[in-house]
Amino acid sequence: MKLIDLSHPLLDGAPAFPGDPILTVTQCGRLATHDCNTAQILMGTHQGTHLDAMFHCFDDGRALDRMPLDWFYGPARCLRIPKQPNELITEQDLRRHESFLTRDSKIILNTGWHYQFGKSCFYTDQPSLTVEAARYLAARGLRLLGMDMPSPAQQWVEPHRILLSQEVEMVLVEALANLDALPAEFTFIGFPLNFQGCDGSPIRAVALCL
Repeated sequence: MKLIDLSHPLLDGAPAFPGDPILTVTQCGRLATHDCNTAQILMGTHQGTHLDAMFHCFDDGRALDRMPLDWFYGPARCLRIPKQPNELITEQDLRRHESFLTRDSKIILNTGWHYQFGKSCFYTDQPSLTVEAARYLAARGLRLLGMDMPSPAQQWVEPHRILLSQEVEMVLVEALANLDALPAEFTFIGFPLNFQGCDGSPIRAVALCL
């Protein structure tokens, strides 16, 4: 049995999705003065490796605390679909893997974009699902879609609404790391913090490989 860390490190000053707060970690207690070391953390709910709840795009969508725990854990498959900056992930790209895109499955897309994490292009030049590809995935009924991009698409609003809609309720896990270390099949573990009524959460995503 082997554990593979699929999460990028959370570092003070790390960039965030445009419009979100920059991650700030401030020392607020020190051993010499407070008998222990403590820190204050300021960040958005979609910092680094994270997942989206339905409430992210719908006021009446499920918040984190209303999502069943088994949505964040279980057998998964990594699909390697290499893409260049600004390249589209099409419905045809996905149809090549149709036998794995089954109802309630957990699928991870490895485009190679995780190597750009920390660079200025990570949030601006990412590969993007087309709207048609998002609709195709929604129709297949996946339970979880993970990816190494920071969002399903540069023009993120419509793909998010398709995949997070009440009829679909697909968990979106974004900005995954180390995907080239994954076997084709593994167990995905990626629980959010138990923020009540919240739209998303950073996670420590891990692959359990036999």
